[in-house]
Amino acid sequence: MARIYFVRHGRTVLNEQRRTQGAADSPLTPEGRRGAEICRDYLADVPFTRAYFSPQGRVQETGGILLQAHPGVVPVNLTGLREYNYGVYDGGPDPVMHAALPVEQHLPGVLTGVHPGAPGGISARDYLADVDGAIARVLADLRAGTADAGGEESVLVVSHGMTLMTILARWVGPRIYGMAPMANCAVTTVEVAPAAPDGAPQLLAWAEDPGNQGVTYTVKDFSDALTGVVPVPIDWEHPEGLPAGAASPRRPRHETLAG
Repeated sequence: MARIYFVRHGRTVLNEQRRTQGAADSPLTPEGRRGAEICRDYLADVPFTRAYFSPQGRVQETGGILLQAHPGVVPVNLTGLREYNYGVYDGGPDPVMHAALPVEQHLPGVLTGVHPGAPGGISARDYLADVDGAIARVLADLRAGTADAGGEESVLVVSHGMTLMTILARWVGPRIYGMAPMANCAVTTVEVAPAAPDGAPQLLAWAEDPGNQGVTYTVKDFSDALTGVVPVPIDWEHPEGLPAGAASPRRPRHETLAG
């Protein structure tokens, strides 16, 4: 078995300004760094064996703080852990983006892979392909590690709100949208069985907020908008940075390829 600790990045300048971040970037604020330091201490006793980061600056800054308690862990940067690209709305006021991309319409379109994306942004199809490559890489590495070492592993994944919610909604289930909002530096823990085809995820803890950071956006319950929505299944066959099919479970030694 293995445990994956998903952490959203710390609070940033654009978060506090209520501006859409997406593919744009901004540094952590003093409050954001404090939240990351509290989260670092909260996770200090977790025996991390691997770490995966979005390459965007706010995650790199957050992840660097978190790994201060785990100096022996070298993170792997995965492009599929980047935040959703809101195109022309990146860097602008949140209300403008939400007016153009109402959550009740936009989110189902992304989860089902049909939304064309904002002007200058990314289509749902391409976004999900990137996201799937990242989580498939994590699972593929876990399969290789647990098969070789025969033990348990603990993994740190640091990413962004939309991307983490997209991964978890399609892996654990859309019910997560009815749970507490994902605060900056919130920790969500999932237990997986790497040998299972999809990792057989079990949600152990949702959006724990050790630094009491809260959220910088208006919280709404839009779970009704997802009634009957069937998200696109995760593609496990194309792990980022590995050959296609590397995420497939290993065959038992006694099993042959014949038949």
